[in-house]
Amino acid sequence: MSPEQTVYVLGVGAIGLPLAAFLKKAGRAVVAVHTSRNDVPETPFRFTVDYDKSRLSTEITTISLARIVALDGVIVIAAKSYANKEIARQLRAKHAAGPIVLMQNGVGIEKPFLNEHFSSIFRSVLYVTSETESEQVVRFHSITSSAIGVVEGRRSDLCSCVKALTTEEFPFRSETNIQREIWKKAIVNTVFNSVCPLLEVNNGIFARDSDAAQLASEIVEECLKVTERLNIELTADEVIRQIILISSGSKQLISTLQDIRSGRQTEIEWLNLEIVRIASAMEPPLFLPRVEMLGKMISIKSLLHNTASQGTADP
Repeated sequence: MSPEQTVYVLGVGAIGLPLAAFLKKAGRAVVAVHTSRNDVPETPFRFTVDYDKSRLSTEITTISLARIVALDGVIVIAAKSYANKEIARQLRAKHAAGPIVLMQNGVGIEKPFLNEHFSSIFRSVLYVTSETESEQVVRFHSITSSAIGVVEGRRSDLCSCVKALTTEEFPFRSETNIQREIWKKAIVNTVFNSVCPLLEVNNGIFARDSDAAQLASEIVEECLKVTERLNIELTADEVIRQIILISSGSKQLISTLQDIRSGRQTEIEWLNLEIVRIASAMEPPLFLPRVEMLGKMISIKSLLHNTASQGTADP
C-alpha cells in the first residue's frame, strides 16, 4: 500500500469530517464520501473543526458513494454501523481495492464486510469525543491515541494504515489484541449511550455525579460476565477508569442523544442489545437485566421521539 494513496472517508459526520480535515492539513489526499445520500456530485465542502483551543477551517472534496466508479486506496468507514450491510454491498459491486478500516461503535459490526469476502479488514477503536454543532462545524477532542487492529489481512497492511491515517491531532496506534479493545470500548459506550440519553445530559455526568458513577459500575460488572466467558481479560477498574477519563475530559452530548434528537436511527442494537444477544446465546445463558433494560428504553425513547416528530410534521 502506497502512502500516496487516497483516503476515502465514508461518512461525513462527527468522526469523518475531523479525520478528513486533519488528513488534508497533513498533506494527504482525502475524499469525504456521503453514504446516506446519492445526489451529491463531486463538489468542495467547507467546514470548521474546533479542537484543543484551536480552529481549523478547510475545504474537502465530497461525493456520494453511489457516484464513485472505483475506489483504490484506504477506505475508512465512519458512517453509522447500521449502514454497514449496504456499504459492504456497494463496495463489493464497485470492486473496491485497498484496506477497509472500520471506525464505528459496537460488537460484530465487521460481519457484513466478512460476508462480502473482503481480504483486508481492520477495526479501529476510537478514543475521541466529537460533536456536530452545525452542518459546517464540529467540536473534536482526542483523549489518547486510537487503536487499529487486524480482523482479516496482513499486519504489514495494518502498519501502513496506521501511518496513512495518523496525524498530530488524530493519532492512531497498532494493536495486536483488538478484540480486547473492541469489548472494552463497547462496554464504555454501553454506559454512555444508554445512561446519558435517558438522563438528557452530556458525557460529563459520571465524573460529577456519584449515583451515575455507581450505575456505570453496575453496568460494567454485568458486561464483564460476558467477556469472562469469552476469555477476554478485562477488569472493572480499567473500564471505569476509562469512563471517568472520558467524562472528565469533555462535556459533549453523546452520539445516541444527538441521533434521537435529530430523528436518526441509533446504534443501540450493536451496543447494549447485541451484548445481551451474545450473553443469552451462551451455554448456560447469561442474563444482563440493567444492560437489557437500558437498551430497550433507548429503543423506545427513539421510537417515541420519531413518532412525535412525524405527528408534529403532519398537516
